Amino acid sequence: MSLKYLNLVSIHKRGHHVEQYIIKTLNAFLGKIRARNLSAEDAERYKVVRSHQVQPATINRELTLAKHILRKAVEWKLIAENPFRGVRNLNVVKQVERVLGWDEEVKLLACCDLVHSRFLRPLVVLALNTGMRRGELLSLEWPRVDLGQREIRVINAKSKAGDRVIPMNAAVHSLLCDLAKRATSPFVFPSNRKPGERLLDLKKGFKTTMRLAGIRPIRFHDLRHTFATRLVRAGVDLVTVSHLLGHSRITMTARYAHALADVKIAAVSKLDLAGFCSALDSNRTPSSSGADAKSEANSFAAST
Repeated sequence: MSLKYLNLVSIHKRGHHVEQYIIKTLNAFLGKIRARNLSAEDAERYKVVRSHQVQPATINRELTLAKHILRKAVEWKLIAENPFRGVRNLNVVKQVERVLGWDEEVKLLACCDLVHSRFLRPLVVLALNTGMRRGELLSLEWPRVDLGQREIRVINAKSKAGDRVIPMNAAVHSLLCDLAKRATSPFVFPSNRKPGERLLDLKKGFKTTMRLAGIRPIRFHDLRHTFATRLVRAGVDLVTVSHLLGHSRITMTARYAHALADVKIAAVSKLDLAGFCSALDSNRTPSSSGADAKSEANSFAAST
């Protein structure tokens, strides 16, 4: 059933490479049970076992795919009903978005070279300078990279509205030119283990790099937030930032306005310092030129 789903449904999805991995994981736990014998209790057991291995958000994504596979099985009349229908997702604690500091970036990039992951540093640099999602970066193919025009065409975004063209800055252009010279695959970031396929993930290497760099934990996705926040702080309007991020609605980009607010707060705070300096100046003995000016003003007032 899962093989049929891969060949008929998953193959047409943008994230079919990831679904192959998830289905392999599902089969390892549930593959020995016939679909018609599955029950909601099996889903609950799956939650318990996987909770010792991965985060709740990952388990929810896996169960969502399992539900869809079983729903298609019902449509194909392979089973009478979906046994996982009604199974609730785990509660996921919302993570606070974090922006990477400039000093942290230096440490992070330096430690990327200490990890046995040849593409980690290029991926971090691209994320910080393009705002591309992890999945967009990992599935990037060379035909979508125009070094002459200095553009990256994203066509495997989360939605068609997210398809976009991202201009390269000097750092990105130099990095991709270097990678292009050594390219042996249609993918910019090919798999080391499976020729012809793309790199699947980099979580382990990224976590190790953070530990070596001695910086506060940060998600790879936060590099995208860092890109957007830096643009807003530099004075780039939200509409342009929205286009670069591939947001379908400007309201999705509006949360980055806090960065602009931070800059404004810092600006008006300078008035506090200016006021403090003015208070100090008012206690000083007036200069002779100031006294002369005051005398002239009094003479003018008397004559009138």
